[in-house]
Amino acid sequence: MKIVKREFKVWYPRFKGPIEPDMTVLLMACARELLTTWEVLKDKELITRHLASMDKRYGPGSEQRVRDYMHQVAKDERCA
Repeated sequence: MKIVKREFKVWYPRFKGPIEPDMTVLLMACARELLTTWEVLKDKELITRHLASMDKRYGPGSEQRVRDYMHQVAKDERCA
């Protein structure tokens, strides 16, 4: 009888929850990044280009959500 070794696979517990919190965290990170870029460069065309690509990358409506998160971050997390 020949012993066959199986390939080692790492076991991860299955995630049993909504995907939405991950998208929220991702879009908030994009908002923080764009807000910091705006504060440093003040380049409106660059920010507009990046925001225009959000819908294509993260789905419809994500551009407006990122804009809302940018306002929320500027109001709640920034000291100025």
